[in-house]
Parts: sequence; structure tokens; C-alpha cells
Amino acid sequence: MSAATLLGSSRGALTRFEIQPILAPTLPDVAGFLFSCAHRDQSPANERPLREDLLSTARYLRWLFVENPLTAPTSQHGLCICDASGVIRGLLLSFPHAFLAGDQRLVGLGSGGYFVEPQARTTGFYLFKRHLSAPDYSFFFSTTCNFNSGALWKTLGGRAVPNSDMEYIVPFKLEVLLPALLAKKTSSVSAANIARVAGRWANRVFRPRTRNSTKLRIEPCRDWEKLAALFRRHRDADVMTTDRSAVFLQWRYGWNAPNQPFDIRMFRDTRGHEGWFALGSVTRGRQGQIRGCVLLDAVWPQETMSFETILPAILQVAASRADALYFRSRPGLTSGECGRRAVPWRLEGPKGFVISRKGAPVAVSALDLVPADGDGAF
Repeated sequence: MSAATLLGSSRGALTRFEIQPILAPTLPDVAGFLFSCAHRDQSPANERPLREDLLSTARYLRWLFVENPLTAPTSQHGLCICDASGVIRGLLLSFPHAFLAGDQRLVGLGSGGYFVEPQARTTGFYLFKRHLSAPDYSFFFSTTCNFNSGALWKTLGGRAVPNSDMEYIVPFKLEVLLPALLAKKTSSVSAANIARVAGRWANRVFRPRTRNSTKLRIEPCRDWEKLAALFRRHRDADVMTTDRSAVFLQWRYGWNAPNQPFDIRMFRDTRGHEGWFALGSVTRGRQGQIRGCVLLDAVWPQETMSFETILPAILQVAASRADALYFRSRPGLTSGECGRRAVPWRLEGPKGFVISRKGAPVAVSALDLVPADGDGAF
């Protein structure tokens, strides 16, 4: 196994680290490292939920890498930093992702989890640079950057995907959302109660009308060939977007995918124009108080329908299962089409970044990334 040997400092002493590829046999150790990072401060009293979370992490990694339709038997799944004892001290997960740009099919390398322990932080910079030297990929991208990782992408020449720092929220239950948002500012119980009462009152005025609010016919659909055919029919050749093949859709939304259940609906208007959308679940708020519904993807005939036309159908499905709907901006989608009830919400920074391989620039402004791309929805 090839490795790069680097030195880091720990409490004034030099520590030897090695950067090593992550292969399929390494994934159980990777799951253990990610689990320990996420639950370092958890009480041992929660042993059973923690064990289930470890199994869930391991299952997610197997799905993302081993079951990925673009994975080859010899594929690397990222890079890790190991100390002299072979213990993982940092890692950067990566996975292939296919895109279509006009008549061209490109494969980008997506960046997933990026975690480095403090004593190996200097080595983490070289870990990222090694990631960018992976051959056979047209570009490198991420859809889940935070403030710190976004700064690193910028340092190494990354360009932010336009509007990836913007999210739209359609509230269904303001008595849940307002106290959760207020909890970021104060822990006052009385303030939370006031926000809850105000939310119930505001619901009467601001809650979007969802029952029978669409003229579109909606039905569940897991016919991957049909969904892929609709994507090919409605794809804008001037936009660079995920190749939503039947194989990809079955992997992304099928029964083996994590974060079940997904709600995939096909819609049809009175003239026979068809499209589809996919919804997933998410929890928001400091204590996970908000049951959210996220729009993972949507395909529609943009020459004959606007997003504003299909949004009521999405709201009708989401309102029955969530306190709010969340969706991202996309190329060509104007704020007016997002609906009068959608509230624009500025995130802490861009979530999407792209670094092109030298000599093959990617038109970032034409890149259409949805929450189902990368690992953001899972």
C-alpha cells in the first residue's frame, strides 16, 4: 500500500502520519472513526442507540461506495491519515458522480466527509491536495461545505456554485418553526411559549393552502426507466447536470438507499405534460425539533411549465408529513417562481464548490446541483 509520510506536531513532539488510500476492507475502520467524531461527547448510557448509529454509518458507507454503480472493484474511496500505530486520525471520503453537459458525459469526483483531528490538522491540507491529484476525473466538487471546508476549497482554487448559499423555506407549522429559530438566540422558556402562541396565530394568515391546491395529477412512481426517460426528454443541453439514468435512480432512491423513505411522485397536467419530483426527510433545529421535508430533485418540461406551476403539487405532498419544506435554488429558477410563501434563507456560506482539472474548465454558472447530488441528502 503506497503512502506519503508526513510529520505533525502534538504537544510539542513530532508525530509521524501517513496518507493512505481508503479501500473496501478499510470501510469498517472508517465507520468507527466517523462514529467517534460524531459521538465523542455522548454518554455510555445511550449504548444501544449508539451501536445502532454505528451500524447505520457502516451501512451508509457500503451504499455510497461499494454499491455505487460507478464503483469498480479496484476503486479508492478517498484518503485517510494514519498515525504510526495505524489508527485513523483524519480522512476525506470521495466517490464518482456522472454528469451530462450537452452531448458530453463527464465524471466528477465528489467530496464527502472531511474530518481531521487537531493533532493532524497540518497533514489535512496535504490530504486535500492529494485528493485533487486523483486521475481520470474531469473535476472535483462538494455539495456539503461548511465555513471551514469552504475556505479550504477557496484556498486551493475552488469556485463557489452560484446561489448554493441560498435556501428557500415554506413553513407549514409556524408554532414549531418560530420556537426552534428563537432557541438559537435564547434559552428562555417564556420566550419559546410566546413564539409558539404567535406561531399558531400566524398559521391562519401565512400557512400555504395545500389541500386540493394543484391542478396536476400526482401519483407515486418507482418506474426507474420511466423517470429516466422523462429526464432525458426534459434535460436542458445548456446545463450541466447529473446523468439520471435508470441505474443511478434505483441506486439513489431504491430500497437499499439510506434515509428511507423517499417519496417519488410523477405528475401530469391536462395536456399530458409529465415530470417528477423526489422528497426526503430531514430534521432541523438545535434539538431536532423541526420535521422537515427536503426537495431532493425535480424534473419538469420547462418550455411548457414553470416551477411555480409544480410547486403546489410538491407542497400538497410535503404538508402531510412535515413542519416545513426546504428546497435550493437552481439555474434559471427565479425568486418569483419559488412562490409567495417561500422564504429565502441565507446559509452560512456556499455549500457547493468546484475545482476543474487544468486545461478543462467547468462552467460553474451552468452547473445544476440538487440536494440528491453528492451526499447532502444522506
